[in-house]
Amino acid sequence: MAKKRRLRKGRIAAALFVLAAICVGIYFLIKGIIYGIGWIKGETATDSRKEKKEVVVTPEMKACDDAMMNKLDSIMHVPMRLDTSLIAISVYDATTQTQVYGFHADKAMIPASCMKIATAIAAIKGLGWDYTYNTSLQVRGEMKADTLVGTLLLQADDDPLFTDFTPLIRQMTRKGFRHFRGNAIVSLAREDTLKAHPSGKIWDISYNKAPLLMKGKPRVTRTFMAALRYNGVTVVNDPHVNSATAKGSLGGGKYHYVAKVSTKLTDILTPMLIHSSNIKAESVFYHLDWAKRLLPQRQMNWNQKHYTEIFWEPILHSKDSDRMDYTRSTTPMLAYKDGSGLSPENRLTANSLVDMLRYAWDDGKLKDYFVKEAFASPCSDERRGSLMSRMARPEFKDRIFVKTGTMVTKGGSSLAGYLIGADKHWYIFSIINNDSPVAESRIFQDMICKRMMGARR
Repeated sequence: MAKKRRLRKGRIAAALFVLAAICVGIYFLIKGIIYGIGWIKGETATDSRKEKKEVVVTPEMKACDDAMMNKLDSIMHVPMRLDTSLIAISVYDATTQTQVYGFHADKAMIPASCMKIATAIAAIKGLGWDYTYNTSLQVRGEMKADTLVGTLLLQADDDPLFTDFTPLIRQMTRKGFRHFRGNAIVSLAREDTLKAHPSGKIWDISYNKAPLLMKGKPRVTRTFMAALRYNGVTVVNDPHVNSATAKGSLGGGKYHYVAKVSTKLTDILTPMLIHSSNIKAESVFYHLDWAKRLLPQRQMNWNQKHYTEIFWEPILHSKDSDRMDYTRSTTPMLAYKDGSGLSPENRLTANSLVDMLRYAWDDGKLKDYFVKEAFASPCSDERRGSLMSRMARPEFKDRIFVKTGTMVTKGGSSLAGYLIGADKHWYIFSIINNDSPVAESRIFQDMICKRMMGARR
């Protein structure tokens, strides 16, 4: 009898264990379905921005913001030679998460090279931190003695830092590939020549300044073939060779890598921002379009909506204030005609520039990249970049990190970035001047920043 009782208890325990396991399984199944639905809707944590922590703003912190607002407002009410109707300013306190000051902040203006901020963030978020531009040599066919009977393929992204085929070819020759009979194919991400937007000046990006892989397919092909000959590699064209049917270790209908060089995305973006390189910015801008399958013809298309605009539109114009709080109550139509800021048809506002920098700030990793590596900063030979000698006093060292912008033909000048104020708060700011003398605009921008950092003049 006792044995039957123990057996009955064991069966009950086993049944309860199975029931518990089923409940746990159902729980995780439901959780997985909810996660999957969220992923489909783009609501998973693919965006590395951290959730905002609630900031407790003390009366002292509020007083700092009020003092900064009064300081900036007093500057704008002092008579000056610049036309104040052509100035836009936006200042946001990242420490208290408070908009501190705005002056014509929603007025759409020419941002000049501060346009590169929009391009850089879209590139990093659209392609990823580990993204690389690749240039490779691949082969397909059959080796006969010292000759590959088949196809030699050059496959290249539009890497603006690639300047010479020789290192790539020498990688290949060290593996024994010196002679080819069959076909040589050149496949480029973009087959046209890099040019400035039609609204810019034709000399902004001249043919001679275009990077090697963006001088157009005919020029790239000629240069590649010349580099092969220079390095002792022979290529005999034979249209009767069909490498697709080749067998063996180099056949099987697949191409096999024999040489490859890569460039990290950030190796392009960092000098693009610090030194304000228009060529690098344009190459990134159109590479984004290609990588996101917006250039099916492998040529620049000035009449389509570019990926940079597609990226920023839902962020800056979002109506879902619970999901994104960067949108303003009145956001005018912005224009992304190119990635460098060379086009006078580009339009951003002081607020939109600050919102882009706030987006980077909230990301954390992006903010650190701009502050520690990619934005120009005074008093540093490696980092001053396009700032040159501006704000070069020792007290400003490691306190301001910015992107500059200049368009002399339109009297455009801009400055945007991060700075540590006299009150030790971190501020995100942007200043845009249009139709004004560039030299005087820079003096005005520097004065604003110096006052924010506590300098008397």
